Amino acid sequence: MNMPHRLSDTDLLHQTAVRIGTPYFIYDATILRDRIAQLRAALPAVDFFYSLKANPNLSVTRVLREQGVGCEVSSLLELETALAAGATPGRIILVGPGKSEAELARATRLGIKAIIAESGDEIADIDAMAARQGVVQDVALRINPDFQSGGARLTMSGRATQFGIDQSNLGAVLAGLATLRHVRLRGLHVYMGSRILSHEVVAENIRQILALARTVAALLPAPLEFVDVGGGFGIPYHEGEAELDLIGLGQIATPEIARFTAEHPGTRVVIELGRYIAGPAGRFVTRIRRTKHSKGECFAVCDGGANVHSAAAGQGSFLRKSFPIRLLPARPGSAEPSDDLWHITGPLCTPQDIIGKSVLLGHRPEAGDLICVAQSGAYGPTASPTGFLGFGAPAEVMQDGAELTVVRHRDDVAERLRKQAPVPLGLADPVAAPALHGRDTDDVADLHGTPFADPCLEALAPLGPLFRDTGNRLDRSPDAWVGLWQDPFARALITIGVPEAYNGFPLSDTPLDRDSCPYGLHVAMVERLARFDASSILSMPGPSLSGGAVLAAGNAAQIERFFAAYRSGPQATFFAVTEPEAGSDASNGRTRLRRTAAGLVLNGQKMLVGGAKRADIGLVFCQMEETGRPVLVMLDPHAAPETVQIDRLPTTGLRGADLCRLTFTDTPVGEDMILSSGDGRSLRDGLMSIGGVFERNRPMVAALALGSGRGILDLLETKPGLAGRFGALRLGHTALLRQLARVIAAQEAGRPKLAEISRVKMQAVAFAEKVVEAAFEAAPAIMLADPELCRRARDVKAFEYMEGTTNIQTLNAYRSYTAGVGK
Repeated sequence: MNMPHRLSDTDLLHQTAVRIGTPYFIYDATILRDRIAQLRAALPAVDFFYSLKANPNLSVTRVLREQGVGCEVSSLLELETALAAGATPGRIILVGPGKSEAELARATRLGIKAIIAESGDEIADIDAMAARQGVVQDVALRINPDFQSGGARLTMSGRATQFGIDQSNLGAVLAGLATLRHVRLRGLHVYMGSRILSHEVVAENIRQILALARTVAALLPAPLEFVDVGGGFGIPYHEGEAELDLIGLGQIATPEIARFTAEHPGTRVVIELGRYIAGPAGRFVTRIRRTKHSKGECFAVCDGGANVHSAAAGQGSFLRKSFPIRLLPARPGSAEPSDDLWHITGPLCTPQDIIGKSVLLGHRPEAGDLICVAQSGAYGPTASPTGFLGFGAPAEVMQDGAELTVVRHRDDVAERLRKQAPVPLGLADPVAAPALHGRDTDDVADLHGTPFADPCLEALAPLGPLFRDTGNRLDRSPDAWVGLWQDPFARALITIGVPEAYNGFPLSDTPLDRDSCPYGLHVAMVERLARFDASSILSMPGPSLSGGAVLAAGNAAQIERFFAAYRSGPQATFFAVTEPEAGSDASNGRTRLRRTAAGLVLNGQKMLVGGAKRADIGLVFCQMEETGRPVLVMLDPHAAPETVQIDRLPTTGLRGADLCRLTFTDTPVGEDMILSSGDGRSLRDGLMSIGGVFERNRPMVAALALGSGRGILDLLETKPGLAGRFGALRLGHTALLRQLARVIAAQEAGRPKLAEISRVKMQAVAFAEKVVEAAFEAAPAIMLADPELCRRARDVKAFEYMEGTTNIQTLNAYRSYTAGVGK
């Protein structure tokens, strides 16, 4: 989402709260970049690594990786996050006292810069893992030194601890390491402690660690590549604390580092930082739900507290002190000044849920006001008990100039329930255990953790007869979709994608009992319903692609115009892009919007437009004649029926799509019906947003194809002699669902894998076609004698028109060629 530059910071935070709700964290990309620049200016000889443990958000990591910093990771997820952010293996180090076999295996397969070994036993494990993979893995030794740091709020070394190799044991570990063939010592690592605010203490830590490194290096047969001196730079959270003097640190530490690197010219000094980089870049925003007074004290109860920001609630601190907190009144002009001290609490049923104690807010807080907690970019939601009482993780937003992006969606209740779906282990009956991978449980076991195993999908089963019957009737009448609308459950599914303000048929009134439908679950529902009948899905009079495009590029009035009808009834829509000569390549289309003395008029022809004959509103992709630029026009085809000709096209499958040809002859178009007009956004921004809508639709096509193929298998296996005949195809179906789940996850993370989307979609269509071929080979008589199986086989073959620009253009070229030959 883009926010106008003119918005004040307070207005920006309020507008963000309106868009995505509260609580949320917001991170500033500019501050992240500035922190790196300041570090490099003060310590130019240091190689900086970002500690993902402080804030492992993918977008935060990506911003920092783009500044050239390395990544220090502590888990498999953090490792994959670093890779997804663009880090190369050579810029990743893996730390932690209890690394799993999976983490070590992944790290050695990648050949990361170094695994930081915490014991002699772990070195042996790494060597064995690398040997199995036929590689040599670089390692660094984490040392627990004999000296201590006096200025750390949290001491990590110099005492009895689970971290590192005691300095007194170092000789024995080095001797053992020398006997191993599949590990190579590349570095040393010492981390003294955290939240150090004294630059003298940091400088002294660096001096002592480099002195230790000199001693160790003298014992080694080869020079070290790096010495990681930790970091632990603190930031001021509480009143009376001062910023770390970075310039003063540089003045003391830079000469010390220069002396060491002069003695060891091949060795880099590394500093790993998390809190110092990310902390000042983040703020936590929560909304006050109510205020109250109790026994002479004032309380503001918010919708987020220790459950999402435990650091602000004093977790890990002996004394509770408040972070920097300010009140953001919902109505600033009417806020009543106050010198009362307020306790800022969250929604939890525990007296420990206080994120601000005795805070002077300056004004009397009211329900609906926002509380903003600064210095909150590190150790926020991922370091908090977000599962406590079931509130879940908050949303996270990245601000980069005027652009705001949701970079983590709020936890969804249904998604968390889905992860608790019981899956029998079969320990009591070992013989029955393989059934986990059988026909009836493959979606639950093999797809566990994906939207395709969501328990709510089973609630769709009663719709099977309705969808199958509608599909059969659509072959005879394009108006058979009315039967779907008459069913309350199907009606609510049709209006998925309609904004809440316009949707008169919410999912909460259905057996699903949900307030919302996340994108991944929506794709999974399409796949499950397509098992009953894909043609019925295509006949559903919902917002579909055009609704997504209007939300992405339309202004408020256009959104109202498009969606208002769904408050009380159905509204079929269309999206007209494809043309007879240009296919789906909109840039070569010939449909033009021309300005005349009477106003704008539309001329041209569109092909393969689904649902246009029954549509009440739709979008037409065309070019503005006077500028040559592409535009999207919202159009009611019945407003000037004498100028719009709609012809149904003969098709052999997927009749529910109701493909049409639209011919426009001087069709009048109002200026206000050009999408993106009147809201300050550029046309380019609107069209780029629409591109994202198309990318989110392509997995839907894959789901339709996969569900169609699976549905044919389900029908076939009810026939005599065919049960269990198609096990390999079922396994292929499950494997493709897993691939589709990965595509969905990337989409939801805001990093769509375009090539993989295309590949999975093509494979899904190929799978459905393979099912039809296998069915005719295994049971040709049954396939020819069963009208429903015949129709659904035709539907599968009709997926070619959904295969995208390339196939459509190829098909049109072939048809043009054969037409010419016929002449």
